[in-house]
Amino acid sequence: MHLRISLLVSSLIASALSAAEPHSPWQLIGQWDNDLLTGSDDGYTNGARIAFVRPITAGSEEYYFLQNTLNSLTGSERGNRISNFRFPDEGEVTFQYGVGLTQLMFTPEDSTATTPPRGERPYASWLGLEVSLQAAAGDSASSATLSIGTTGKNSYGEEAQEWVHRNISDSPLFQGWDSQAPGELTINLHLDHKQRLRFLDHTQNWPIQIDGFYEWGGALGNFRSDAYLGALLRIGHNLPENYITPRVQLGSFTATIFDNERPANQDFAIYGYTGARGYAVLHDISLDGPLFRDWDESVDSEPWVGEFSFGIATRYKLVEVSLSHTLRSDEFKHQNNSSRYGSVLLRIGTQF
Repeated sequence: MHLRISLLVSSLIASALSAAEPHSPWQLIGQWDNDLLTGSDDGYTNGARIAFVRPITAGSEEYYFLQNTLNSLTGSERGNRISNFRFPDEGEVTFQYGVGLTQLMFTPEDSTATTPPRGERPYASWLGLEVSLQAAAGDSASSATLSIGTTGKNSYGEEAQEWVHRNISDSPLFQGWDSQAPGELTINLHLDHKQRLRFLDHTQNWPIQIDGFYEWGGALGNFRSDAYLGALLRIGHNLPENYITPRVQLGSFTATIFDNERPANQDFAIYGYTGARGYAVLHDISLDGPLFRDWDESVDSEPWVGEFSFGIATRYKLVEVSLSHTLRSDEFKHQNNSSRYGSVLLRIGTQF
């Protein structure tokens, strides 16, 4: 099975790299979530992603079956009521293709317990590849992402956490990884749509500008199945035209939905942001356990989950850095402590 997964991952990466335009710049995006940044060490304890995003042209010779499939899911082809609702403007549609490698880790608060105590999150880890296509036109941006990964020992959550605790944080080693969610191959589809808030445009020529968007989307698969609604506001100087998800969020890399008619001097930007999301959750493998295997430590996920985030970002030319903080409501029944974690993002745009 490991050989089949490796071959599939290799083919997806090759497709992503070959699909890009030969002279268009890559964006390298690195993201890190960790609860130690907020002074805790439990729940969603760590997330890391490295991703590459690049513009592509639909219909080119490098446009493969996977891109065509994802394109139909973004709604950019229009022609029906749902697609026309997602892309009401008649402007030209532009595309970005991305590939990312992501690892997520979850642990209880008690590092000495070999099984998670009642009210604390069970051990779980996930390692996977994401391939994503984003379509943008006018005030709208939609993305469709396919993620393929695995839970259990082959996700290397224990090894990654142990290395960080030994070499970086000097924190206690967690003793219950033998009870983690068992290994299962996961396949998930993620859909995301963002719509710019046009009524904020009157601040565009101010020294301090305000913009934002509302969003909706969902996921379907044996890793996670959910639906969500949310919104985000930004306030600052020289707000960039593109928005990058400030934390590790499956199915969302970057979105270009703001004006490209900003003032000419845009080398430097600084801004703050705040956002909220509400989720309707049907299944979460890190809580409910795998669909096709039993797990004694599974818990019942909450059907309704909310989160609030805020942060600050700065950009100079092709380099952007952001710091953010996320608060999340209870995610499973009888949960003792709500999750909170900090996030660091680094984006570098370069020609290679």
